[in-house]
Amino acid sequence: MRILLLLRGAPGCGKSTWIEQQGLKKYTLSADDIRLLCQSPVMLADGTEGISQSNDSIVWKTLFSILEIRMQRGDFTVIDATNSKTSEMNRYKEMCETYRYRIYCVDFTDVPIEETKRRNADREVFQRVPEEVIDNMYARFRTQKIPSGIKVIRPDELDTIWLRMFDMSSYKKVHHIGDIHGCNTVLQKYLEDNGGLKDDEMYIFVGDYIDRGVENVEVVKFLLSIMNRKNVLMLEGNHERWLWYWANDSTGRSKEFELITKPALDAAKISKKEVRQLYRKFGQCAYYRYGDNVYLVTHAGLSTMPENLSFVATEQMIKGVGNYDDFEKIAETFFDTTPDNYYQIHGHRNTKHVPVMVNDRVFNLEGQVEYGGCLRCVQVDETGIHCVEVENEVYRTPEMQEEQSVVNSSVADTIIALRSNKYIVEKKFGNISSFNYTDKAFYDRAWDAQTVKARGLYLDTMKGKVAARSYDKFFNINERPETKFEMLQHRLQFPVTAYVKENGFLGIVSYNEYEDALLAASKSTVDSQYAGYFQEMLRKKVTPENLEKIRTYTREKEVSFVFECVDMEHDPHIIEYPESRLFLLDIVFNRMDFGKYEYDDMCHVAEMFGLEPKKKAYEIADWQEFFDWYHDVLEADYEYEGHKIEGFVIEDSVGYMTKIKLTYYNFWKYMRSVSHEAIRKGYISKTSSLATPLANEYYAWVRKLHEREDRDNLPRDICTLRRWFYEAKEEGDAEGEAAAVRV
Repeated sequence: MRILLLLRGAPGCGKSTWIEQQGLKKYTLSADDIRLLCQSPVMLADGTEGISQSNDSIVWKTLFSILEIRMQRGDFTVIDATNSKTSEMNRYKEMCETYRYRIYCVDFTDVPIEETKRRNADREVFQRVPEEVIDNMYARFRTQKIPSGIKVIRPDELDTIWLRMFDMSSYKKVHHIGDIHGCNTVLQKYLEDNGGLKDDEMYIFVGDYIDRGVENVEVVKFLLSIMNRKNVLMLEGNHERWLWYWANDSTGRSKEFELITKPALDAAKISKKEVRQLYRKFGQCAYYRYGDNVYLVTHAGLSTMPENLSFVATEQMIKGVGNYDDFEKIAETFFDTTPDNYYQIHGHRNTKHVPVMVNDRVFNLEGQVEYGGCLRCVQVDETGIHCVEVENEVYRTPEMQEEQSVVNSSVADTIIALRSNKYIVEKKFGNISSFNYTDKAFYDRAWDAQTVKARGLYLDTMKGKVAARSYDKFFNINERPETKFEMLQHRLQFPVTAYVKENGFLGIVSYNEYEDALLAASKSTVDSQYAGYFQEMLRKKVTPENLEKIRTYTREKEVSFVFECVDMEHDPHIIEYPESRLFLLDIVFNRMDFGKYEYDDMCHVAEMFGLEPKKKAYEIADWQEFFDWYHDVLEADYEYEGHKIEGFVIEDSVGYMTKIKLTYYNFWKYMRSVSHEAIRKGYISKTSSLATPLANEYYAWVRKLHEREDRDNLPRDICTLRRWFYEAKEEGDAEGEAAAVRV
């Protein structure tokens, strides 16, 4: 069970001997044992042997790693260490709060220091410590206290921490209520049929309160309403951990919870704080006497009654002993190995649809209530044991189950992986969430299967499908090892096509079935400033009639239109355009695996709706042609059809994509940052980066803007500043020519 026992005392005080005497060695983690695993005893300067302390960083890391594994299972654990520092014990205390452990400290510090030194001298040579170590330890015991919340016991008080049998004979009746699985109507019917919750009767719920049923919210609200009643005991089932993850803003691995239960809880605005309080009240088992009989109640069933239940891992109480299908064997073993007045009641598993009474002393409360089966209950009173089954009439139909199963299998794994990735942020817009990689992912270059996909990805988390999407992230030439120029010779499948990369921001249009309207998004939102710019551009560049046609088209075809929005009014970038433009880049299928229309098909749709498609610039037949083209377009004075551009998107014959940013674009992108710093400070910190005459000439000009009184109101976009620079340059050149003529 979830019990952590810390031992506190100096070396030689008798901790390890006490552990052996109490039979606790197999439950104990010892720092010294791990030290000896890391390194054998070492020879000391006086010729004796000792345990090396040089590996302590890995020793404590290992101990805490193992401890966390044990806590995840709910194993009873003893820590054999000196625990002389408050900070050390606080770390254990924090872990106990996380994993809902009871924590005790067995205090050996009242052993006199002289006795400890005597015992230390009698230990095996390699286990002895210098006496000054013991002196320092006792000094710490006097000044560093045991944190509050850790119950202190003496070595002879161990019996006080064990789980003890309760006597429930004073209750008129004890109700054992089986797996509920989000079926509130049938639960309330059972309670109503038995006169409601009565103060003189006991109610034990065996766990699995949520998932699979259609009334999860109602069940959680009911549990919250009764959780403080003294005559109610709720045991923890295996599904309740997803509630704990949700209440702590974490993501679990359950598709059912993430796609169905969680959205319902969110929509109902269930208090996560109250759910955390509820979860902390969940018990691990019920062990009680009623009359002459003894009852063991767990979620999943044990094979026998151990001498001390506290030594049984909580995981075995929740998930059961043996394999999932072993419940009949478990029942048989319990019957054969326990006294005739011992009874067991559990739920969780019943794959063979056995009746409630598996044998004369074991009862199974799993009745597939969530699929239209029965809520199973067992009542214990003075007249004996009574089995009750109440048929559930509110559940998912087989058709609904099949539909949900298809939905889950297609997108659920991705949603769970995205939510679990620390480099991805989710923004919720009703039932639709956007998933996008964070700035930290960009700077850390944390590109994996999730972060690459989380780029303008909108998922319907209620129905488990793609609502809208753009591209998987692809990279510049030389940005990643796989896009190094020399590697492309082996990566690209020819012929390849180069499309003009326009210089704006990304916009996505798809269909929002919840509003029966277009979903128009930019970056990671539908309601940001940039989304507003994009939506305004759509209204300016696309007629209302064609917008309506796009709405119908995206709904029927289940696709997203991906645009480049060049907004010279609100958001000029590096390349200057005579006017704002809206380019249709691609039509992408709304599915997890990236796929899109062929270019000609996309252009045909663009023509249907009056949209301007992206420009196909070049078709390149082989590597030699690509090699020559690549070096040509990187020339500083390169122009495409008479004007400067950002670069090209390159797509090979099997759909692999990369991109190239041109020299002009890269230069002025850098000069934009130079401009901002120079206008603000009058100079830049790293003038060594100004490697060309043009860069130095522009820097000399832009520094003067710092001297203007209106510098805080000057435009910051590089298009305007560059234009001003060239105008000033032309005026200067004209004045110079006039002076030359006068001479």
